Amino acid sequence: MTAKRPSHRIIRWLIGLSAAVLALGAVIVLIEGDGLDRREISFTHAGNTLQGHMILPKGVNKPSACMVFVHGSGDMPRDAHGYYESFWRLFARIGWCSLSWDKPGVGGSDGDWRLQSMEDRADEASAAIDFLRGHMGLEDGPVGLIGFSQAGWVMPKVVNERNDVAFMISVSGAVNWMDQSRYSGRKRMEAEGMSEEEIAAEERAGNAINALIQSDASYEAYLDHISGDPSAQPMSEVFWGFAKRNWRTDVRADLRNVDVPVLALFGSHDAYVDPIATAQTYRAELSRSTAPFFEVRSFDNADHGLLATDEVKPAHEGVDAWLMLLRIWLGGDSVFADGVLDGLDAWMDRFTGAKELEEKR
Repeated sequence: MTAKRPSHRIIRWLIGLSAAVLALGAVIVLIEGDGLDRREISFTHAGNTLQGHMILPKGVNKPSACMVFVHGSGDMPRDAHGYYESFWRLFARIGWCSLSWDKPGVGGSDGDWRLQSMEDRADEASAAIDFLRGHMGLEDGPVGLIGFSQAGWVMPKVVNERNDVAFMISVSGAVNWMDQSRYSGRKRMEAEGMSEEEIAAEERAGNAINALIQSDASYEAYLDHISGDPSAQPMSEVFWGFAKRNWRTDVRADLRNVDVPVLALFGSHDAYVDPIATAQTYRAELSRSTAPFFEVRSFDNADHGLLATDEVKPAHEGVDAWLMLLRIWLGGDSVFADGVLDGLDAWMDRFTGAKELEEKR
């Protein structure tokens, strides 16, 4: 159960919002001169028209290699509110295009992502690859996947269903749905300064709700269960369905079946995914796979998005979310923890070198 957040943050939130609006104008000017060509695209999946961008280096008319971006959780637009810009620039510098779209029900896209399972999300990413192959001229060039957080459950499914994905890059992917939920809940409560007794009580309440989800209880049963708690903030009925649809999600079996190179990145100060236990699981499962090579790397003083930080603190809502966006919009590449973008660049070189060596054999 999520406790209500204190109302005294409203003033800070308004200040952050005002600064964000001012910063956005400056960011738009910077984007216009960043050397990228953003082309509007659309494709269909499950009866929905999905709108997005294909990003190319300026002067390039047709992609020869492309990265497909797979979003994390929530209402995510094609650019992840500006977070993807640094990745787009990095890939463009080495000649790769990027493809990203608004999640269903976000921005210009039809549908509702909350009605999807992880299998549905994998099918959607696969449809994006088909679009690249069939409509954007990338018949035989390499396609890589890069995904964030929840996408860690999606991308291995795509890899295991297709034979034309060159590699996948996972940023802060989780292992097990329920374990991830418990970890992120505890980190939120610790960041809010709750005592161990308060945390234990919240975890008991959360476990009771998880039991309802696992028993396929109705939304009405859930509302009845929390009706005696005046501080309760009920999740919506559609999100209740999303949780029931996906709570069994676990990446282990899918990782064991992966047969392409994998890069898995984690941050030491992640407030949503346990970076130590998850990295250990990735190493163990990928060691059992037939992936030609893989790298699991953790970055010091990095958060869930691999941004530099010295705090383990959620930052996905309220004033904290606005302050994070301000950092991204104004800081550009410098907001990432030391070694993140350089490490990604080096891994792309490693993949390219391995591919060239294989072609010579």
